[in-house]
This record gives sequence, structure tokens and C-alpha cells, in this order.
Amino acid sequence: MKNQFDEMDSVSIMDERSFMIETININWPSGAIDPPIYCPACGSLVISPLEEEGPGCHHVQFIIDSESSEFNYITESFDEVLRNYRKPEIEEFDEWDATELFIEEAESDTFYVMNLILPSNVAIEEEPVCLRIGYEMYFQEDQEELYSELEKRHDEEGLHDHSQN
Repeated sequence: MKNQFDEMDSVSIMDERSFMIETININWPSGAIDPPIYCPACGSLVISPLEEEGPGCHHVQFIIDSESSEFNYITESFDEVLRNYRKPEIEEFDEWDATELFIEEAESDTFYVMNLILPSNVAIEEEPVCLRIGYEMYFQEDQEELYSELEKRHDEEGLHDHSQN
């Protein structure tokens, strides 16, 4: 599957268009069982407290948690993009910080970040853990498949006007 990261050069994230990365924060209630997370693009299960495997969805580009500041999952193409946001010369600058910088500085109208904020189980004074999931919502193959399916449905329902083609 090709996504926008496969075709990016190492200098620019997007062309002249200016789009901020969409981010949503979900505060999960204290004491509740960690929720299963589904992809907002295709509905596939991404992560579940009952599953040990990685995301079952090609839209997921990374999963990282604030507790370890390390990736639980990252695609090769996003790892390459993130290289421009890493600061190896700064000792305290970790992978979490690099994703923060990416979210603040990158421009994309097809990237979406979900922050699932889970309360700490240890003590009230401790910081909650944030599970961050990055999604690439646009894949050319997805668009072609969707268009073909819509065209097929319109043909079946007599809604597609072939006289315009």
C-alpha cells in the first residue's frame, strides 16, 4: 500500500498547501477497562486489551505511549519521515518529543492523531499515560476501491449516468 509518506522527500512534508494535523484527545475514566481502538477510516481493530498483536490496519502509522516514550509500533515510511524531527544531539529528546514536534510542525490534510489519555493506576499525583496513535487516512488504493464500489452501486441502482462519459 502506498501512502503519502512513500512519496515524500526528506525536506518537505507537503507542497505549498498549509494544513495542520488533526488531533483528538479522549480522556478515559479512571478504573474503566482500557477500550478497544478502531480505525476511523476503515473500522478495523487497531488495539485491544485482549489482543497481543499489532494493528490490523494499514492506516496506522505509529503507536507510542508517554510512559516509555518508545514506539510500540511504527511503519518504515513514517520512521523515515520522523527522522527529520529527531534531535539526537539533545540527550533528553526522545521519540515522544519527536512525534510532538511532527504534530506541531508538519502539514498534512490526511494525517490524524488520536491521544487516548489513561489515568494512572498507581497514585493520583502521577501523570496519566497517553497512548498516541497516528493514522494516515489517504491511500490511493483505498480511494480507487471506494470509487469502484460507489460506481458499482450506482450502476445497480440506475443512478450512474453513462451519457456523460
